[in-house]
Amino acid sequence: MEQQENPEENNDEVSELGLTASIETERDEYKALAQRAQADLINFRRRMDEERKSLQQNASNNLIIKLLPIADDLHRALSLIPEDSGPWIEGIKMVALNLDTSIQSSGVSSIAPESGESFDPAIHEAIHFQPSSEYPTGSIIECVRVGYRSLDRVLRAAQVVVAQEIVQPTESNNNDQ
Repeated sequence: MEQQENPEENNDEVSELGLTASIETERDEYKALAQRAQADLINFRRRMDEERKSLQQNASNNLIIKLLPIADDLHRALSLIPEDSGPWIEGIKMVALNLDTSIQSSGVSSIAPESGESFDPAIHEAIHFQPSSEYPTGSIIECVRVGYRSLDRVLRAAQVVVAQEIVQPTESNNNDQ
């Protein structure tokens, strides 16, 4: 005897399979959506941490930029003090040392080029070009003011005097007379 299938039972099975597949598809979509949302949240937190650190570094750099002229003036004043000025000068020298240490402890390093180094416009500011036979053209003759950098950012370029080729005067013909 052949069994005849009941068409209603087939429709119920097909309907259940379709419903199961639909539910699984919807579940997978929600799972993927939840994973994307979680990844977005992690990326957002990372970006906020980086931005917060950057803002803190910028605020610190801005304060240091304001302190640099004070440090320069203090060092300039100390370099002009006569030898017989007394013991209180040692206290002033300690203040200058503390200021320098505080600046360096915040991650700032000095840019103090030596004579003969090549001029680099990214970290040096040429304030004068001086003809020189002693130094090659484009090299630093003298550092006038020390520069400073913080990590990859130049806070203040070092001011330097740059060697320039000596130009020999050429004889001109005075045939125009």
